[in-house]
Order: sequence, then structure tokens, then C-alpha cells
Amino acid sequence: MTLGRQLASAASLIFFVALAGIEAIHLYSSQAHMQRQLESLAQDAATSIGLSLGTLLRGGGDAALAETVINPAFDRGHYERIEYLSAVGEPVVVKALPKEEGDYPGWFAGIFTLRAPTAESLVSAGWRQLGKVRVTVHPRYAYEQLWQTFRDTMLYLVLIFAAALLALRLFLRGLLRPLAAVETAAMSISARDFVTLRLRPRTRELQRVVAAMNVMSEKMREAIEAESRRAEQMQAAAYRDPVTGLLNGRGFAARFESTYEGEHEPFRGIFAMAEIADLGVINRQVGPERCDDLLRTAYRPMEQAASAAGGFAGRWTGALTVFVLPRAGGEAARRELNALREQAAAALQELGVEGAGRVHCAGIEAAGAPVTLNALIRGVEEALLQAREAEGGVLLLAAGGTPGTRSAQSEVEVVSEAVKARRVQLVGQEAFRMSDHRAIHTEIFARLRDAEGREMAAAQFVPVVAAHDLAEALDRAVIERVLDAARRTDGDIGINVSMRSAERAAFLAWLQQALAERKDVARRLSFELPEHGVVANEAAAVAFARALRTGGARFGIDHYGVHKDSLALLQRLRPDYVKLAAAHTSAFVKDQSARFFAESVVRAARQLDIPVIAQNVEDDAMYQSIGAIGFAGYQGNMGGRPSPWPAS
Repeated sequence: MTLGRQLASAASLIFFVALAGIEAIHLYSSQAHMQRQLESLAQDAATSIGLSLGTLLRGGGDAALAETVINPAFDRGHYERIEYLSAVGEPVVVKALPKEEGDYPGWFAGIFTLRAPTAESLVSAGWRQLGKVRVTVHPRYAYEQLWQTFRDTMLYLVLIFAAALLALRLFLRGLLRPLAAVETAAMSISARDFVTLRLRPRTRELQRVVAAMNVMSEKMREAIEAESRRAEQMQAAAYRDPVTGLLNGRGFAARFESTYEGEHEPFRGIFAMAEIADLGVINRQVGPERCDDLLRTAYRPMEQAASAAGGFAGRWTGALTVFVLPRAGGEAARRELNALREQAAAALQELGVEGAGRVHCAGIEAAGAPVTLNALIRGVEEALLQAREAEGGVLLLAAGGTPGTRSAQSEVEVVSEAVKARRVQLVGQEAFRMSDHRAIHTEIFARLRDAEGREMAAAQFVPVVAAHDLAEALDRAVIERVLDAARRTDGDIGINVSMRSAERAAFLAWLQQALAERKDVARRLSFELPEHGVVANEAAAVAFARALRTGGARFGIDHYGVHKDSLALLQRLRPDYVKLAAAHTSAFVKDQSARFFAESVVRAARQLDIPVIAQNVEDDAMYQSIGAIGFAGYQGNMGGRPSPWPAS
């Protein structure tokens, strides 16, 4: 029961008891007054009738003459019995009314009893006693008057009680409204949303509570912001070039691998590299500061062009910069590379350095076949060597993919048919707690089988699924299989979902319906979106997370920590957990700056009560490293390789 209801109930009960007491006191007082009135009425009637009879019968008379005095009084109906007795006690005249109730309930007469009083008066003529009169009053009219008093006072008190309750409700609403705001703020703070209360309560105690909560929220917010800034600084130190502000070689590799390798859609577009030749000579000619300005001016357009295309750029080594232009190609890509080379050459000219022959730009066009970053780097470096000799200093080549046993058309047909036929094989790998090695959940991966039952690796079917809009169908098939199999298994389950599926309203509605139909299973499910997809469409990620939580499931971010907006995502989306990108795990074992970044991410996430799970933990050395940093959990081959799920 809420505090407002408790206060209202207590006040109402006290007020009700007070009004009931007032009513009872008033009625019992009225009852005593009525009883005295009845006794007085009986005595007055007996005295009056006795005097009248004494005067009338002074000279003698009979019963008929006595009745002329008694009948008018008796006929009024106030008397139950009137008797005139002779001097020897014999009844001369007797008038009596039968027992009957008036206009009042019987239970009322039982509670507030009124006795029918009897009074006597002597009838005398001078010194001679003629007899006596005995009068008994009928209490019916007294009961009726007392009942009327009860009804009137009860109605009045009920109206007072109702008005008091209404006034009490309005008073408590105004008094406790700040308390409701404080309760909401407390719930938000417990969820690590450090809000500030703007209200000014009238009561001193609530004013102090509000002030204390605002101070606490402000301090916690400042601590989180400070930790986030520190994490961003550590991220920049570990994964960004201090001169240009671009990703460094490690940062570019981590971003590319978490976006385009493994279970993700392979890279499709232009993978380019730009070079400023003789950078050391230029540095000696113009000085370090002006040379740094040159690099920033020359490479900034490349980063802008990559960001506009949905890609990213990084300074690979001193004079080499790499950038990716997703889904670009053909003559338009060649013109883009020419324009970027000319802008870099113009930056050299502004420094008074001959730039036309010093800037070279090469790119290779990837068609979406599985290819590693190392293979692309080797290919673009070879292309850059050729660009040095090419006219205009720009060269664009096609990248070779991993050759397959089937033709492209056949591969598409096989994958499409497998998805439509729901020939999905589920593979699971457990993530464990650092504290006690208990399983956090089992992450589910999908594999497809062709018509002959041969398993297709992710590198085979993921490019086809992405290129031919099959992601939603595959995600639905995986989720349906998991929901059916989860009834036969224990433990929580993590499911990877494509960002393309999460962006679609039809998929979201279907998922909400599926979770609503299996609420017992939904509480055990976690759905993960890749960080690069969340960054690309944060609004869709927010809607996806809201739908999951409505259905009772959890939301996580996979491959976390490769974007510069990573820390801001935690505060805006508040995921239930994040999995640090695998590229970071191997990096912070060897590199101190990468380790500092991981520690800052873990501390910032802990402030928001968000567990961080390390991925690709392969051996005890990695496990010891993540344990010292403070990760909440780990996942990798150290805890077990992926295996068919559910286990038979």
C-alpha cells in the first residue's frame, strides 16, 4: 500500500471514529432527554386529569362523567393507558391503546430503549379523597422523534465525512506529489539514470531529501562523465593517431575486423591507400609542426569521404593512410580517388613543396567475397607500388576473393534454398562469469546445410545472405529454432541479430509476438546487435531494445569498443551487457595503452551497472589479464569451443 493510501486510511479511520463518537453521544443524550420528557409528560397529565376530575366530581358523579375529562386527553394518542380508580382501588374508567410500533425500525428501539413511565395523582374534593388517576405514556412519538434526529444528524455527519475525505485527498495529493517525484527519481538513480529534481517541496523534510538526491546525482554524474572522458582519452591513446586524429593501425584493424570479418558480412567496396612520398624530407624542409599540419590537411578529406560513404579511415604508418568506401566502385570510385589525391597535392603546394609527384593513391575493389584485412593490405600495397609508376598517380584494381567450388549463381541458389527450407544448424558457445566460472549464457551461431547435408561455413553463406536480403529470413529461422529448443534446455541464451532485421518494423512486430507467446522462455533470452550497426542506426537500436524489454528479454551490444562513440552509447542505450570486441582482447595483453583503455571501459560500464564480457579468451594468459582488469565475464575457446546446440 502506498504512503498516501496509508495516511488517508489512518486519517479517515480516526475521523470516522470521532464522528461515530459524536453521533453516539448526541443520540444517547437525546435518549436521556426524551426519557425525562416522557416522565414529565406522564406526571403532568396525571396531575391535570386528577384536578379536573376532583372539580367535576365534587358533587358526585359516575364513570360516564369521568370519561368526559379522560377521553380528550387519551384521544391525543400520547398515552398508552389512563386509569381512574375509586378510593378503594376499583377501576372506574380504563382507557388503553394496543402495543404498536411507529415510523422507526425495531432494531433502533432495541438499541435506544425508552421506558413507558407511569405517574399517579390523587383525585380529591376538599378533604375528601375520591380516588386516583394513573397515566402511562406511550413512547412511540418519542421514538419517532429520536429516529428523526438520528437520520438528520447522520446525514449531516456523512456529508461532513465525505467533504473531509475529499479535502484530505487534495491535501495529501499536494503534499505527496514531491514524494512521488522523489520515488521516480530514486528508481531512475537505481537504474543508473542520474536525474536532477527541479521541484521545490513545501515541507522541510522533503526539501532536504530532494537536495540530498540532487547532490548525489550530480556527483555520480560527474564521476561517470570523468570516467567516460578518461576512457575516451585511453581509447584515443590506444587506437588513434595523435597527429591526424585518425585511427592508428591497431584501431583501423580492430574496426575492420569487428565490422567485416568472422560472422559479419564481408567487405564490399573500395579499399584504398594513399601515400605522401619523401615525408621525412618534407619534415626537414618545413619543420615538424608544419609537417603535422600538412598531414592533417591532406588526410582530413579522405576521412570525410570515407565517413560520407559509411566507412572509416586510419593512418596505417607514417606516410601511408588507408580508408574504406563501402559499396563504392567503378569509374565513380576512380574519380573519388583522383579528387582526394589532388586535394592532398594542393596541401603540399600551399607549403611550397612540389606535390604533384609526391602523392599516390591506389585502391582495390572488393566484390563481397570473404577476404581478410591482411590480404587487402597486401593487395593495396602492391597496387600502390604500381600507382607510383602510373600516369596521374592513381590506380584502381579488382581484389581477388577466396575461390569456391561452385559458381556465384550456384552459391546464391544453394544458400537461398537452404534459408527458405530452414536447414539451420545451431552452434553454441558459453560465456562465463569471472567470479565463479558459472555460465552467463550460451551464445548461438547459425550454420546452414545444403541439400546434401553438407555444412556451409559462415564465410560461405554470410555474403550471400547480406547481398540478397536474406538476413531477416535467417534471423527468424534461428529465433524459431531457439524458442522451440529452449523448452528442453536450461540456462540463458544469447542470440545474434542482424541490424538489417532490427531496422524492419515487420520483424520487430513478429519478434514481440513470439516473445509474448513464450514468456517463460523470453526471460532467458538475450539479443545482441553489433556495435557498428547500432552506431549506424541508433534510433532503430533503441526501438529494438525497448521491444525486447517489453517482452521480458535482454539487450546486449556485441563487438563493443571500436567506435569513438562507444562510451556515449552506454549512457544512451543502457544495454544489459556489452561484449568487448575480440581485437581488444589480444591487444591489451601486449600493449599497455590498450590495457588502460579496457580498464577505463570496464570502470565506466560498472558505474552504469553494465557488465562487460571479454571475447576470444583463448588461454590462461588472456584469462589472467582480463581478471586483473575487472571484466564481469569471458567467452572464448578457453571455456569451450562452439558445439552443436542443444546438446544431444
